[in-house]
Amino acid sequence: MYPSVRVGRPYVLILASAALLVGTLGCDLGGGGSDDVALSGQVLDAASNPVVDAQVVIQFTDATGERVEQTSRTDSTGRFRASVEVDETTDVTITVSKQGASAQQVRQVSPDVGSASDLSFTLEIGGEEDREPGRPTDILLQDQSASSIRVQESGGTSIARLTFQVVDSTGKAIQADQAVDVDFRFGQEPGDATLTPSTVQTDGQGRATVNVSSGTTAGVVQLVAETERPDGTTFASKPVSLSIHGGLPNKCHFSLAPEQFNFPGLTQLGVTTPIQVFVGDKFGNPVVPGTAVSFSANAGLIGGSLQTDDQGRGSVTLTSAEPLPEGGVGTVRAETAGTDDVNTIVNPDNCPDPADTGNENTISETIPIVFSGRPEVKVDPGQIEPSSTELPQTYELTVQDVQNNNPLAPGTTIQVQAEGTKVKAVGNTDITLDDTFLSDDDGNGFDAGDIVNKDEITSFTFRVVEDLDIEEAGSPTVETVTISVAGPNGSLEIVLTPTSANTSTSAAPQPLTQTEGATVRRTASGGVVVRAPQE
Repeated sequence: MYPSVRVGRPYVLILASAALLVGTLGCDLGGGGSDDVALSGQVLDAASNPVVDAQVVIQFTDATGERVEQTSRTDSTGRFRASVEVDETTDVTITVSKQGASAQQVRQVSPDVGSASDLSFTLEIGGEEDREPGRPTDILLQDQSASSIRVQESGGTSIARLTFQVVDSTGKAIQADQAVDVDFRFGQEPGDATLTPSTVQTDGQGRATVNVSSGTTAGVVQLVAETERPDGTTFASKPVSLSIHGGLPNKCHFSLAPEQFNFPGLTQLGVTTPIQVFVGDKFGNPVVPGTAVSFSANAGLIGGSLQTDDQGRGSVTLTSAEPLPEGGVGTVRAETAGTDDVNTIVNPDNCPDPADTGNENTISETIPIVFSGRPEVKVDPGQIEPSSTELPQTYELTVQDVQNNNPLAPGTTIQVQAEGTKVKAVGNTDITLDDTFLSDDDGNGFDAGDIVNKDEITSFTFRVVEDLDIEEAGSPTVETVTISVAGPNGSLEIVLTPTSANTSTSAAPQPLTQTEGATVRRTASGGVVVRAPQE
């Protein structure tokens, strides 16, 4: 059953629905994929009685441009139901007719909503067709020039025109002798939108029109129209939504960033990492949804282009592939088109020095990406002294990639542990690597020499000392020192063992490694280099 509300006679039927109302409510019904949208409503005569067996004709243009027409008829209660298949927000014309009388409405439907109810039609049959309208009881949205506008100075439409109609309890527009003042106000607005005029007297068809002008801030506007009945009680329309989108891209608000600047792109082909772009207009609002951004890279493969979402964001994927970058550092470039004032600074304190692109309508940004390889560990000295007289023992540790001596990818862990009697390792013994950061200070493009934190994430020091917290018999003795490296670039483990009292340094034993296939090399200074195996 559908509930009805009777106000004197005749009455207005109100259909209950969980779906979002369309068209009349002025909602923005941007669509997604193809889907059926259910339409339902009721046809009444001039005396507000249900009209049985009225013809209902539904017409719209589908995604292919073909004009579609469907017919239905009302049941014993004057109600009808139908469904249309649409791919996107579409204007649907519904015409009802019987005994030569007809009524028509145009509604916007969307596959995102799935249904459109509360459709009510009145045919001028079965009653006095020249009856006078009653007192005003409702305000309906009659027309809306646009469901979205842009911020000012963006090159797009920044004003929407909305017309409301004041009607009586039968849905008939009030006449000039019953004219009322309609006040307009925002239910919500992003900050600087305006209404012009704020109060309008209805015309001979009960209509009042207002213009909504955007400011410089994107967001959602809700507009409410309200007036008074003769007895002084106030009533209002349902809120009407209007989207304010940002303008075109601005250099000051164009950002390009990888998920991480260092990824293990030299360990094997096909390793991926996301690259994100953030695009705003000159006021700092997200650009118009669907703004195109193109990408290129001097190493590997990169997604060619994207369209920004409603927050001005988008992401493509960089894949390690030939050509691989010389020295392990490649670059990714993003580009989009702006307006003639792409470099305009609205807030100098926020954007003091936009780059000179050389072409006012082109905006671009280039970032470096480190392609890192399999891990290599250098430790000096490459053996341990077991005697307590040699404590503390200090070790210099270098962890980097084999191919270019660049840092390993962020998230790599380095752990050092000393085993023996009354000993422990202190210093850099439990490390998780941060990302790699680069700066093109010399302005000649990015290369490995531009890594600004290389020493911080490749060079470490630890010591083996007497553990004074352990109550254990005997003198401090070091048996092994284990260094473990694990992360996106691969894993490697080194076990340093003691020298012999009767063995020269040159004859010191080779360190052990638990990593299958790893290579071990001793340096002239007595250190040792262990490399992870080639995959």
